[in-house]
Amino acid sequence: MKIERLINIIMLLLENDTISANSLAQRFGVSKRTILRDMDSLILAHIPIYTTRGPKGGFGIMDSYKFNKRLLTEFDIQNILIALSGLSEFTADKETALTIDKLKSLLPNKMNNLKTLMILKRFMKLSPLQKS
Repeated sequence: MKIERLINIIMLLLENDTISANSLAQRFGVSKRTILRDMDSLILAHIPIYTTRGPKGGFGIMDSYKFNKRLLTEFDIQNILIALSGLSEFTADKETALTIDKLKSLLPNKMNNLKTLMILKRFMKLSPLQKS
């Protein structure tokens, strides 16, 4: 669905410096032209997107528009990830996986990502709802 893709594109732009249209097209399983139309839609919605040329070029979002990661604590994010991991056992859809990826990107550094993954693995082993 287009609105979900637009929201996901915004989230990806917020966590990365630049992303190429080809990368976005592959990630969402759409054409490059669709991504270009999506970017036009975001620009029309007054989202401050910019483009850069060259081999490392792509789309970016102005730093002044970036999300303040201090709204959620590391503990909050870990709890949400644990809850979503339990949900993904039953749904196994792409949207849940994308949401989990987005939340992992909010953690302060890679060590915290590893810590969270260890907590998630431990939770999944202990979960009484886990399928046999």
